[in-house]
Amino acid sequence: MEPGCCWHKDHITAADCEALRPGDEGLLFNRKQRFLQRCLECPRFLEDLQSQRGGDNDLSSLFPYAIEELLALRAQNRSLESQMVWRNREIKFLHEVSLVLQTSVDIDEVIAMALTAVTAGKGFGLNRAILLLVDKERQFLKGYFALGPRENADAGRIWKEIEEHDYTLREMAQLFFEHKMADEREKFRDLLEVLTTPLNRTDHLFVRTLNDQQSRHITDLFAEPGIDPAQLAALGVGEVILVPLVSKNRRIGLLLADNIINRSPITTEDLHSLETFVLPMSYAIERAFLYERLQEELTKLTGANRRLRQQQELILRMEKMALVGKITANIAHSIRNPLTIIGGFARTLIKSTPGDNPNRQYIESIVREARRLEEVLQEALNYSESLHPTLDSWDINQLIAGVYTGLREDLEAGGVQCQLLLDRQLPLVRIDYKKMTYCIRSIVINALEAMPRGGNLEVRTVPGEGELLIVISDTGSGMAPETIDAATTPFFSTKEQGSGLGLTLCARILEGHGARLEIDSARESGTTVTLHLPVPEATRPEPGEATTPQGDMP
Repeated sequence: MEPGCCWHKDHITAADCEALRPGDEGLLFNRKQRFLQRCLECPRFLEDLQSQRGGDNDLSSLFPYAIEELLALRAQNRSLESQMVWRNREIKFLHEVSLVLQTSVDIDEVIAMALTAVTAGKGFGLNRAILLLVDKERQFLKGYFALGPRENADAGRIWKEIEEHDYTLREMAQLFFEHKMADEREKFRDLLEVLTTPLNRTDHLFVRTLNDQQSRHITDLFAEPGIDPAQLAALGVGEVILVPLVSKNRRIGLLLADNIINRSPITTEDLHSLETFVLPMSYAIERAFLYERLQEELTKLTGANRRLRQQQELILRMEKMALVGKITANIAHSIRNPLTIIGGFARTLIKSTPGDNPNRQYIESIVREARRLEEVLQEALNYSESLHPTLDSWDINQLIAGVYTGLREDLEAGGVQCQLLLDRQLPLVRIDYKKMTYCIRSIVINALEAMPRGGNLEVRTVPGEGELLIVISDTGSGMAPETIDAATTPFFSTKEQGSGLGLTLCARILEGHGARLEIDSARESGTTVTLHLPVPEATRPEPGEATTPQGDMP
């Protein structure tokens, strides 16, 4: 019988064999290779083989069994080859991803890398990946992040961009992390909110998968029990993979992946690959969260340490100031009585001494110097008493006006033009009226002494955020930086006379009020002293409300 197939021909044309495939042109002239690669799969060849059988000892009757076994081996080899290719790609892919996951402690960078790996064509190639994480309080399985297109047009744009630039997986993840993370989070915000599920709903598909620690490949999600209709509608896909993220039996979260755009079937290899992948992913996410919490604790400890150090420095400074005040008070009290006696006798003598008496000038010098020493002693006593201010609510504008009235003649005599710019909407502040008056008066006197040839003095009151500012600016000679630093040190002074307690006492008084002193000055550019007074929340007025003093003027 004439063979119906071309297996017996040395040379054939493409039309002779229907089993040939594109790229098989070399087989047209190679009978042996054509037989081994195509004839064994060709139904016409098998028909010819059946037609050649005959007799009880026909060896050709065994040939179909050999072919059948050979085809089975070929199919098995192709499957193994495919698995080897897949595994090789998976190993390379996991190595690349692990480099990022194991070196990064930024939670967003880790998640960007992980979900890019799940959705990129050079990774697992799934269309969409959704990450649900257990929250800090372990109350919810919370929708944390999702990656992938939401519609076909979006998918086309993303895939075209990837194809044009031929990014590596790592480049794609880095690009996404640096430039697109916020937009992607916003794009899926509604979906992530819908998918958030309480962990106490143990019958829910997501929670059940996480608690069982068993991956699921679900081909019809709409027929699956234990999932809310709203969540089904939001997902909009029937076939999904659910893979729990667990680290040392600690529940981390759940990875959900699907092919919502191209609807390609998800294979068993996809599921197994994701199961392998989520192991380093779980460790990386847990490590990133632990690092984040460690940073939070470190920030809290650093802040607490800073506040503790400030308190220690404040206590130490207050102890020093209290010791200085105690010593000062003891010395002042020891000197005060003899000095009062000397001054009293001198004043008595001057009354009985005529103006033409040559001794009168000596007595006048004794009276003048005694008075100056009394003023210094009073300043020293004020310093020792400044530890315990008596606070009441006062209108600071009224206080400043009183200080100005008391010093107006001195300012005019010194050729100083003074301007008061007082805000009328200031709240009341709790101050020791007497001590605060002394403080402002001392600063104004310092400004006056810094302008021996006259100048301009400006006093402003300014409302601030939770505080009130008193700004005193002069056009005097200014202060050197080292002088500013030492100005609040006890007994520091650039003047030949005085106790050296002026600004020190001011700083101490302000500390007692919970306020602070700020000095801004430069040589020949004048000095600005700013007092920051805290305003109690209860005394802060509403906008437009006028203030009125509640205490009595001393």
